[in-house]
Amino acid sequence: MKQDFSDFEGAAKAWEKLGGTMESLQQRHRRNVTGPLHGQWTGKDADSALFYLEDVESRIGIARTEAVTIAEVMDETRFRMEQAQNALRNAVRRAEENGYAVDDEGNVTDASLPTDQGARHDPDYQDLVRERSGPLGEYRQWIDQALKDAREASDQGTKALSGLNGDIMDRFRAGAVDESGDDAKAAMKALGIQGPQIPEDPKDAAKWWDALSPTEQREYMTMYPKEIGSTNGLPSFVRNEANRIALDQEYDALVNGDARAENPGASNDELNNRQNQLALLRDELEKNDGQTEERKQLYLLDFDGSGNGRAVIAMGNPDTAAHTAIQVPGTDTTMDSVPGQLGRIGDLQDSAYADGKPNGDVSTIFWLGYDAPEFENGMGLAGGGVTDEDRAQEAAPRLRDFVQGVRASHEGEPSHLTVLGHSYGSTVVGNAASMDGGLGADDIVAVGSPGMHVNKAEDLNIDPDHVWIGTSQGDGVANGFADFNLGDNPTEEPFGGNNFKVDHNGGHSDYWKGDALTNQGLIIAGRQPETEPKQDNDIPMVPW
Repeated sequence: MKQDFSDFEGAAKAWEKLGGTMESLQQRHRRNVTGPLHGQWTGKDADSALFYLEDVESRIGIARTEAVTIAEVMDETRFRMEQAQNALRNAVRRAEENGYAVDDEGNVTDASLPTDQGARHDPDYQDLVRERSGPLGEYRQWIDQALKDAREASDQGTKALSGLNGDIMDRFRAGAVDESGDDAKAAMKALGIQGPQIPEDPKDAAKWWDALSPTEQREYMTMYPKEIGSTNGLPSFVRNEANRIALDQEYDALVNGDARAENPGASNDELNNRQNQLALLRDELEKNDGQTEERKQLYLLDFDGSGNGRAVIAMGNPDTAAHTAIQVPGTDTTMDSVPGQLGRIGDLQDSAYADGKPNGDVSTIFWLGYDAPEFENGMGLAGGGVTDEDRAQEAAPRLRDFVQGVRASHEGEPSHLTVLGHSYGSTVVGNAASMDGGLGADDIVAVGSPGMHVNKAEDLNIDPDHVWIGTSQGDGVANGFADFNLGDNPTEEPFGGNNFKVDHNGGHSDYWKGDALTNQGLIIAGRQPETEPKQDNDIPMVPW
């Protein structure tokens, strides 16, 4: 009844503050210490120093996760006990107002009934007893329930806190990064708390996130990093931070933790492949962590280490950019392709900035959000090859949701948004754009396209004047597969749209230099590229 929870509340706030401090410290350490060293220092001495410094950074991250979780446990326990206390006080007050007495043990008696023996034999007395016994039972039930709720809250809080102890900070404790994530999940389970109920629609997800308090946002980002990091519509810096936590935890589980328990049924080869995929992704991100030029900073917006790997990475913040370009790669793109793909979006961004072309900042995004087909399996084979649309049709809704998420998370005036597809990636873009409602892009670009699913640009739910096609006459893949299973050749009439100038001596992977790169940069910047006439549809196929 008289318990004061102010100290409890103060302790929760102190842990919350510590979690915020650890978050800031980890970000600064990554940006100012390990990041620059990864980009500038190599050799045995560098490896030794970085091994130690990365361990320090990991321990900061562990402290961050544990502190935020402790704060949430204490705050939730305090809230539940205060609710029980309020319920108890209300029950006692109502009982006493109606003539009942409640002792220090919670026992309820009827203080209004006469106590002399003569009155007990009065028939009216028995009627009064019966009349007041109903409320008496209710008050006893309410008080018992309040006491039960208080004990349950205390017990659950104790259980949740029992796994959050200092031994995880032991420097030689293997798998501690992964363990910190498991600790958070176990603590929430002990409290009976489910994960965040995130709306599926990107616009609704953005509104849901904005409605949360800063404390709730930090808790969700820290304790449910994979769920938050993969949600379209949330701010890019939030998704990046959450995905970096999730990436570190998943990688640590594979290297130092019980990977098999967390990946039931996976073979050793599958676990090794996943570890290698995530190691490559971490290495590429770490090389950029010390980047001081804002437009070149990377944001990890999604990832998956299984299979051939998936990754979605922005260069520059798409939430604040005036111009945003989403590059969808094609055949044979895997996690191993990340370094080269980052080079491509970097070249596209540089081209958009060349000669002062953009009016505002430019963000370019590499979107490997699907399982791209393998060329060796694609020579006309059904079920996911490069001449089959299965994978494009599977990828299209994902790409569409992502584009909607980029729109939903953008700050201020809408950005000028360009979606580019290379090779089979243009088939993915075409599938997504042809869906009801379209893709939501201002411009669509296809280079080296074997077909865009549709036979006319007007079927892409966009003004055909904003559909741009670039195909080199030396591109045997595009010219060899177009007009087959994936739709009419977009380079030729009567497809429509515009052909922009490319180097016609180039091959299938030569669209990130020369005229092709220059003109893609102009489109991304919202300016007019140099065009060339559409081809007639009777031009012979370029031989292999």
